[in-house]
Amino acid sequence: MQEFPKSLSSENTLQFSDLLKDYYLQQMRQDIYIHILRNNQNDFFDIELFDRKYVKDIKVTDKLIDIIITELEQLGWKTFLGYGGTGLFIYDKEKPSSAW
Repeated sequence: MQEFPKSLSSENTLQFSDLLKDYYLQQMRQDIYIHILRNNQNDFFDIELFDRKYVKDIKVTDKLIDIIITELEQLGWKTFLGYGGTGLFIYDKEKPSSAW
């Protein structure tokens, strides 16, 4: 970031929670993008790790995951929330054997 965005204006503080949610969603998309490109469908995206690193509120993270799942399924991916909802498996054909 070369300069602060205008949305960071002190007059815009009421919008900060929405801006923060958008930031978290952008970070999650980027992390999942890299996860998918690594092409190991037996591995999962660690939701708890993402939450600890960025959001620090699992309820907010769960809402972000719902958005992400919808977007991925629209792109033709299948998804499965494993390990008690803490791991997101993203695959194209059959659910990975490691998903439970």
